[in-house]
Amino acid sequence: MSIPVEICINSLNPDYVYRSVAAACEGGATRIELCDDMSVGGTTPTIEALEAARKAFQDRCGLLCMIRPRGGDFSFGTEEVLLMEQQICDAAKVGADGVVIGALALPANTINRDVLGRLVDTAKTRNLTVTFHRALDATPNMFESLDVLIQYGVDRILSSGTTWGSADGAFEGVRMLEQLMLKAENRLEVVVGGGVDPENIGKILQQLPVANHSASIHAYSSVLDEGEVSVERVRSLCAAVESF
Repeated sequence: MSIPVEICINSLNPDYVYRSVAAACEGGATRIELCDDMSVGGTTPTIEALEAARKAFQDRCGLLCMIRPRGGDFSFGTEEVLLMEQQICDAAKVGADGVVIGALALPANTINRDVLGRLVDTAKTRNLTVTFHRALDATPNMFESLDVLIQYGVDRILSSGTTWGSADGAFEGVRMLEQLMLKAENRLEVVVGGGVDPENIGKILQQLPVANHSASIHAYSSVLDEGEVSVERVRSLCAAVESF
């Protein structure tokens, strides 16, 4: 089975979103993650942006919506959690296939089980898949965090295998990514992201047990050309992944 390729789109405006999603699809992308404000690592996109993405993605399955009310840390208050639940409902109504979430508890940055449970329940009752984003990389023990996420029914984790906020990406984190895949034992999918590009993805995948462990690839800035999603860059990435 081929390894899915997921392209992250920054929802600058609905027209940009439509162009970007169409370009990603033409290049061979399997999934889309739609975010707003990538300058802070991504926040919840507008309904209008999500509608544009759905239109461009047509009837394909794999349109994911970031659910994050603000930048900064991943610890959310009562009102923010209520907003996130509503944003999940809104995403489902306009045709998202899944949501991308994360919730940690300060000061230790361990996974907030109460919030996680609420968000997962809200998503699952609306037939949405759940990806836990790179908040995982901010936790003190990724293996313990992985166990929690599996227990709560999360479908995918996005990780670079390196510490959140560091300059390192998936190439540097490949040993941790390998261990996460082995520990996951196909109970969820490991989405490899962070510094992934058409030039290094082959070297990354060569070191991962992707032949018999569920995995996918996530890319953002490496497929941009002067701020626009490049069909050729996406195609190059997909071609590099196809050999695995």
